[in-house]
Amino acid sequence: MSEHKTLCMGCMEPLDQAGVCPYCGYDDQTPAPSGYLQPKTVLDNRYIVGRLIHKNGESAEYMGYDRQSGEKVLVREYMPDALCTRTRETQEIKVSQSALVQYKNYMSEFIELNKELQRLRTMSHISAPTDMFSQNNTAYVIEKYIDAITLKQYLADNAGELTWEQVKKLFPPLLTTLGCIHNAGLLHRGISLENILVTERGELLLTGFSIPAVRTVNTDLAPELYTGYSAPEQYSSSEWIGTWTDVYAVAAVMYRLLTGCMPTEPMARVGNDDLLEPAKINPNVPANVSKVIMQAMRLNCDQRVRTVTDFVTKLFEQPSYMQKLPNGATQTIPISVPKQQPVRKKSRSARRKRAQTVANVFMILGAIILVAIVVGAFMILARIFLPDSTPDIPIPGITTQTTTPAVVNTAPTTQSTEPTATTAPDTEPSVQPDVTTLAPAPSGPIFAMPNLLGKRYDSVIGNSVWQGKLELEPTYDYTEEYENGVIYEQDIESGTELTGLTKVKVKVSKGLAVVQIPDFMREDGTRMTKEEYAAELDKLNIKYEYRTEQSLELSDLVLGVYCSETGGEVGGDINVADGNTLIVTVSEFTPDLGFMG
Repeated sequence: MSEHKTLCMGCMEPLDQAGVCPYCGYDDQTPAPSGYLQPKTVLDNRYIVGRLIHKNGESAEYMGYDRQSGEKVLVREYMPDALCTRTRETQEIKVSQSALVQYKNYMSEFIELNKELQRLRTMSHISAPTDMFSQNNTAYVIEKYIDAITLKQYLADNAGELTWEQVKKLFPPLLTTLGCIHNAGLLHRGISLENILVTERGELLLTGFSIPAVRTVNTDLAPELYTGYSAPEQYSSSEWIGTWTDVYAVAAVMYRLLTGCMPTEPMARVGNDDLLEPAKINPNVPANVSKVIMQAMRLNCDQRVRTVTDFVTKLFEQPSYMQKLPNGATQTIPISVPKQQPVRKKSRSARRKRAQTVANVFMILGAIILVAIVVGAFMILARIFLPDSTPDIPIPGITTQTTTPAVVNTAPTTQSTEPTATTAPDTEPSVQPDVTTLAPAPSGPIFAMPNLLGKRYDSVIGNSVWQGKLELEPTYDYTEEYENGVIYEQDIESGTELTGLTKVKVKVSKGLAVVQIPDFMREDGTRMTKEEYAAELDKLNIKYEYRTEQSLELSDLVLGVYCSETGGEVGGDINVADGNTLIVTVSEFTPDLGFMG
């Protein structure tokens, strides 16, 4: 019996015999959902696929087993079921021609997202990929299996509600990690009780990352939104999504934990926002915490707490009453005064003296106001009744202006150097005010500059997260360290706070200046088509030209290649920086060729 037949496909625990698993209750005869990988499928000659755990419009997640390490894993498969189907016999994904572009674009986003998460694998509060590969015309991501329960189950095990003391111990490490994720240019968009795990050590772990299209309505993929936790802007394809979107979700999770009540769905709050503060439901919630949570759950994202850093500061670092007291001050504690010690009252003369002082102050203020009114009235009357030739009387502190309106002539004029009849020759020319149109202050959401180093240029400009925020100005150059199309330099440091549309200068690699000419023969001994071979040449930035040759082979198959500048053939060098051109000979099927001669 092979190895994978001795494992339970539900929990990957070893079994003595097939049937119902004594550990998880999974029945080996349970049929797998149609269109998804069948249990006991082996991927990359290493990973055994078990039962389907979860699926959304972007991917499917399976229980898995790593035969190399002997450990349980999670297998995530890019599987946008609205765009593709599966061939049951071969397990391969089939995509219709009309959906091919969307399928490839979303797969590119899926791969880039998980590559970025893989770079963040040192963070202990997220579930990061450990391996990635392609097979079956799709992409797979492997994550370490963590023995934990969801926050939803943890809440149910704790009578459906947590205290603030429990919450403030659980969440700070997770929020710190989320802030780092945001600084890396990533958003989660699906924070909820289902996507937060509680480990055996009582630590929180963030899981369930997905591409933007599946966490927003009106896209090509079926949306996966979480009632009560998804922010209002996720229900509209025209609204900006940013760090404030995840802030809303985190606050909604805390609202649920502290009150035991599911937050009202945001679209139901529009026009009649009757969401109660947590402190009004649970009086044990501190007033400050209650108000901050409500600020983070405002429907208008411009009025919401914008970043995780601000949320943490307001929530956890609010100074207490004792911290607000000046140095050396002591807190006043009420003391009961014994009845035998009567409270000393102020003397009648002291009270009379204080009243007289207050009266004097009011008299002085009244006199000042009266003088100001008289002076103002006098100046108004003077301007009305005095002739125009009367010079303006300067008033201290007020700059006078002539009342002659300025004439604005929009037509171009030629300035004359000759004195006019109304201007004396020795009179200095009047200085016209320098009216400068001020550029409007930057507006828009505040966000952190992402780290673009190592990312593919095409994936960044195609990512909806940065549309309307970053405008990339690329400069291309050949490098030995980076693949073609990879960003290796940016002029704005990552983590810099930005507002509105920002231009960023980046350097993009064109790959190696000198590369090897790739082979046009497949591993099975067949020839590539010219389109397939062109795709390989494009990856290496090789310029090429086609030449046809009559052949008994099918048309458009590659017959041979040659570089006239270097004399190189398959395996030889070609200098793409110098513009060397590869001549690609392709077949032109000629059925009569066999009868010639």
